Amino acid sequence: MARNLITGGMGFIGSYLARRLLADGEEAVLFQRRSELPRSAADLRGKAEIISGDIGTWMNVVDAVKSSDVDCIYHCAALLSKECEEEPATGFRVNVIGTMNVLEAARILGIKDVIYVSSGATYGLHPPRKVYNDTPQKADKMYTTTKLCCERLGEEYHRRYGVNFRAVRYAMVVGPTRQISYYYGDWSGIVERTAQGRSYTAHSNPTSPCASIYVKDVVNALIDLKRADESKLRQRVYNAHGFMATLTEVADTVKKHIPDARITFDWDRSEERTVANSGVNYEMDNTVAFEDFGYQPLYLLNEMVEDFIKEVRAGRAG
Repeated sequence: MARNLITGGMGFIGSYLARRLLADGEEAVLFQRRSELPRSAADLRGKAEIISGDIGTWMNVVDAVKSSDVDCIYHCAALLSKECEEEPATGFRVNVIGTMNVLEAARILGIKDVIYVSSGATYGLHPPRKVYNDTPQKADKMYTTTKLCCERLGEEYHRRYGVNFRAVRYAMVVGPTRQISYYYGDWSGIVERTAQGRSYTAHSNPTSPCASIYVKDVVNALIDLKRADESKLRQRVYNAHGFMATLTEVADTVKKHIPDARITFDWDRSEERTVANSGVNYEMDNTVAFEDFGYQPLYLLNEMVEDFIKEVRAGRAG
């Protein structure tokens, strides 16, 4: 039976990844600074092991990897964009040093696989309307700088030491328990809050399409890549896309499932937010991921909204 260490294991992607691995008959060890499961992940209690520690502290990471006796590390822990911009040194420590700690622990202890969560944000604030795997990346913020650096570190550890580093880049990940921050949080908040019977006011441009992927498709891509035959992989990092939709389209779909949903728009037209919208208005091409390890999205707009509502009503919400 495979054993997996999930960094950021109690977080948004980590908790859904743990559920899927457990459902597949594998074991999951959750590595996170907190020691208690949040309410939204209470269903993992007694099913997944928990190790408390700091991803940016070498001894915490190597001790966790050694004591858990795992075959694979899914590296999901990261400081997100807003926090990286506000505290760049902390962003570097968590994202880059944390990844270096994971890779070095894998090298020293002979861990078979390291699967990393990267970001389509590495294509810059003004990406082309369609992004391919060989589209040039442009790190123009602290968050994207750290993510791009981690991709290159993983590739170097694969070349130099044979660490089986594999990674997937995602655009806007949506789903229950995603941080519902101002503006970017609209893409999840518009479903989560209304499914809770609350009203929601969105501030993003309601007519601008956004590259989105549901958290369960994120998990599908990670696991599909991890289980892929090495001989079929042409690279170490792949793009994975879900669907394109405007917030108006998301709101309309929510209202098909929740007719009395209270959704309003207060469009923030500031220059900063206009640039932010351009940074998510692109489609990621899935061709290489499909050809190399069979990835294709299962949750398009309607399927995403329908499942999202079910998850919230089952208690998996922020």
